[in-house]
Amino acid sequence: MKRICLAAAFVVCWSSGFVGAAWSAGLAPPAGLLAWRYLITAALLVAIVAPRAVRVRPSELVQQGVLGLLAHVIFLGAVFGASSAGVDAGTVALVCALQPMLVAVIGAVAFRDRLGPRMMIGLGLGLVAVAITVGGVGGPGWLLALPVVALAGLSGAALLERRWRPRTDLLTGLCIQVVLSAGVFTAYALAAGEFALEPGPRLAGALAWLVIISGIGGYATFLACLRRLGATVTSTLLYLTPPVTVLWAWLMLGQRPDLPQFAGLGIALVAVAIAVPRGEQPDAGADRGLARLRP
Repeated sequence: MKRICLAAAFVVCWSSGFVGAAWSAGLAPPAGLLAWRYLITAALLVAIVAPRAVRVRPSELVQQGVLGLLAHVIFLGAVFGASSAGVDAGTVALVCALQPMLVAVIGAVAFRDRLGPRMMIGLGLGLVAVAITVGGVGGPGWLLALPVVALAGLSGAALLERRWRPRTDLLTGLCIQVVLSAGVFTAYALAAGEFALEPGPRLAGALAWLVIISGIGGYATFLACLRRLGATVTSTLLYLTPPVTVLWAWLMLGQRPDLPQFAGLGIALVAVAIAVPRGEQPDAGADRGLARLRP
């Protein structure tokens, strides 16, 4: 039951980011929005973590910095960059949804994971569900490289988290990642002249949503799932993000889904039910693979 609750929390929080992005559309440039989102998140996390006076070794600090660059700066930067450049949301979502298959394949090669029939069927159905949900892929040419960069960033973070098995606790690790990302996004926004935002109640609500639910909640549950469920299972849960986002948009923004989107939701639920192991340790063979890959 705890595994199911953790998985559900991750899917809900991760999906909420797309709703927050819809709220903020047209209110601010992507660089400025990301900078302020991460500055606020960093301030909150520092206020929580600093009194604990947790000691972090230099090697762990470097690890968390790399994970932050991949899972925050590269992933979100590329997603927002693709959207602002005119790549439609369906294309971005579809490309990023290839992450479960990419992580599973790399896990099978690098960690010698055994991908049984259930996992392969679940992964395949997940791809079908995402394709049905987001619709056809447009052809913006070279701009498709941006969603591919986002895909690579999140996949790299998932695999390195598994490879390194950081000892830093979740909250401290997230704080380090967010502080670094805030610095990167702020520097870029200042250089691009996009740091100043026009305040307003809608922007404040969107930032609060992005900071608390999709920011802290999304990445905290993401890291927790990586450590407790494994990289492959966590990545498979991402298949639920597009259809759940459709339900968010329907309930909160009045964007009624059509029949294919309902069908995609149903197939995604079946895919995850098939692929996620029950009553066993995730990513079987991971410890043996890690032992072989450790220097």
